[in-house]
Amino acid sequence: RGKSGGLMKTLIIENFARIKRAEIIFGDLTVFVGPQATGKTLVLELMKLVEDRPSIMNNLKKHGFDWTKTEEFLALYFGEGMSIVWKENKTRVIADNKEFKLEGRGKKSPEKVFFIPAQRVLALKDGWPKAFSEYASGDPYVVKNFSEEIRRFMESGLGRTGAPIFPQKGRLAQSLRELLNKSIFWGARLSRSTERMRKRLTLKVEKSSLPFMIWSAGQREFIPLLLGLYWLMPSGKKEKRLNVTTVVIEEPEMGLHPKALEAIMILLLELMRRGYQVCISTHSSQILEMIWALNAIKTDRENSVLHLEKLFGIRGLRYIWESAISKTYKVYYFHPEEEQIRVRDISSLELFEENEIAEWGGLTSFATRASEIVSEIAAKRG
Repeated sequence: RGKSGGLMKTLIIENFARIKRAEIIFGDLTVFVGPQATGKTLVLELMKLVEDRPSIMNNLKKHGFDWTKTEEFLALYFGEGMSIVWKENKTRVIADNKEFKLEGRGKKSPEKVFFIPAQRVLALKDGWPKAFSEYASGDPYVVKNFSEEIRRFMESGLGRTGAPIFPQKGRLAQSLRELLNKSIFWGARLSRSTERMRKRLTLKVEKSSLPFMIWSAGQREFIPLLLGLYWLMPSGKKEKRLNVTTVVIEEPEMGLHPKALEAIMILLLELMRRGYQVCISTHSSQILEMIWALNAIKTDRENSVLHLEKLFGIRGLRYIWESAISKTYKVYYFHPEEEQIRVRDISSLELFEENEIAEWGGLTSFATRASEIVSEIAAKRG
């Protein structure tokens, strides 16, 4: 893809799952919103399949999985029962003006898309990442592969010296470490330990070590995500993983307090600054509000850094803020209509416009109604 540095720019989908037709133009950050079961995950998985099909097939073979029919491969990749998403002789996928074909093996090469799935909590078994082979054949490929990547990352020595995995100097800016500490860890240190000859991750609070099942729900959701972000952002001089062009994160808000989500949003901006294309799915109005604010801030470049410092309440990240205002942001709404899903570009809509689609896929409609009611009551009292 030459000048674009290997990044996918456009994806056209026809008759895939319940989606009749979708045309997606990717930004530096692309966000999918919409109700559950409208195909957001399937489209993100499809994007990875388009980019990494030969590598995925080779990886499945390497781990002992095999198939003879296209339907069997689809079930191995998307998950059990999901072979029906691809309709023979009807489904068409065109990426950057080139039609994608399921057939063929291709040459082994590093995967370009790093996918952090919504089911990331499944990656930790008794506090240690599961191996690819520990999953069933019907589990989605992206879950198995994410788990295997962070397992290999941990096996490479992260935390082996006794130093905490979090907080760790050299990984993440100090202001981000402090924000994550105040919203997720509360003074606890994430460390690796060995008990009865088994490796595991623990949270150390003063003299106590808390095992995986004692962690809060938010900590169990966040720590696999943190390990994935560590994998993507090497310490030292390297800014990014050499062969990875795109990062997919499903529902980064899962289990998190709004203050923790602020840190996650800054980390999304940091991933883009390092050269990654980022795609996420979300049910969080907070993320949509950030994008709305960023698009507005970009129009006032003279004061953009000050606006971003005020928005996130953090100073000293000028290198992230300056990068953020040079990026492009796209939002697509997956809208269910009878038996089909329509995918609409709502990037240019604003929060104060009065209709379901304009309210960023309905994510802000409750807040809008609540604000109107409170304002009405306050006006009567006045």
